[in-house]
Amino acid sequence: MPILKKTAGRPLMQVDNRNALIEAARVLFVESDYDKVSVRAIAQQANVDASLIRYYFQSKLGLFSEMLKETLAPLTQKISQTNKAMIHNSPEEILSTYYSLMSQNPDFPKLIYRTASLPDSPQNRELQARLLTLMPSPKFAIIDKIKDADILKADVDVMCAKMSFISLLIFPFLMPELFKKAVGIETSPEFMQKLAKHNASLLRHGLFADDNQPSQDCKK
Repeated sequence: MPILKKTAGRPLMQVDNRNALIEAARVLFVESDYDKVSVRAIAQQANVDASLIRYYFQSKLGLFSEMLKETLAPLTQKISQTNKAMIHNSPEEILSTYYSLMSQNPDFPKLIYRTASLPDSPQNRELQARLLTLMPSPKFAIIDKIKDADILKADVDVMCAKMSFISLLIFPFLMPELFKKAVGIETSPEFMQKLAKHNASLLRHGLFADDNQPSQDCKK
């Protein structure tokens, strides 16, 4: 049950109902495809009247979008804070924030992946458009920012570096349980934070220029 907060101008029960709908949507959309989740099922999961979905979110699509936005908010805020002065720490901070966030919602990356992989249709294009508004390319261009800051190693291919970063970010949560068991991996929130630091170290040593390996600008 969501934590109840007294908010100025909004009754306590309204805050509770809205949060309950967000949480119910998160549970049901992770479990099933978008078109398999009904407004009635979400309302039943939240134990509220179905009319409240229209009241708070206008539609099921509006609820889906708001659920994505609120779940990903800590990550998008962290990325928005990244600037040139912080660029050395940005991969580790982003990995740490994402791993911490998704450890609380371990199946949520599967929802993101499933939404991004939907077959082409008007409805699916709308769902994907809502997802992309939360992940605009400029905000997620961490490797480009490292290059622009003149600290990317000269021998690093930018496209390969982008693929490596995305793989380290996403795959730990999409790795099938069968593979985890086969190699003896047991995940937990504590392990994911340790993995975030480990993967950030791999990125730092693999991407950042130093005295021995100059930047791409120095190579020119």
